[in-house]
Amino acid sequence: MKYSFTSAQTKHILGKIVKIWLFYIVLSVGIMVGFFVALKIQVGSISNKSVSEEKKKAFFDEEIAKISERHKRAEFELDIIKSDDIDNSVVKDGIINLLNLIPDQITISYMQINNKSLVIKGVTPSKEVFRYLLQNPLSAIFGRSEVTFYMLSNGWYEFVSQSHTQDLLTTNKMDKKNEAK
Repeated sequence: MKYSFTSAQTKHILGKIVKIWLFYIVLSVGIMVGFFVALKIQVGSISNKSVSEEKKKAFFDEEIAKISERHKRAEFELDIIKSDDIDNSVVKDGIINLLNLIPDQITISYMQINNKSLVIKGVTPSKEVFRYLLQNPLSAIFGRSEVTFYMLSNGWYEFVSQSHTQDLLTTNKMDKKNEAK
């Protein structure tokens, strides 16, 4: 080897270009693994968020259902209140009409109104005044009107009038019994 102009050089198994190529291949695989790990972390994070969002959605759906039920209940109660208001105005008009029906000669001391009956207590100058001015209109409004008179010391009469509506079922049963006879 002394006769050579160049000195001996060591030979490597891998050349410089192969080492450069291997470095870039390892670097690219490392970058890909890094991206893969980053994507896995993001997918896990997103799946956790999606589970959380699903729970929130379920909670909000339940709340919407509850609010919807409350809204339906409030509308139902409002309808009842409106119905009661209409019923109250009808009753108010009926009471006003009933009070307008009472003539000036008759003094009322007690009045009880039920769903199907009316009880009036008061004083009248005569039985005829009561019968013509109050009992006949009450009989027209209610199906039945009965009155009891008590003579007072001053010549006037104290009265107790009971007026009742006839129940349609009772009337129908009575009609069927009469038809059967």
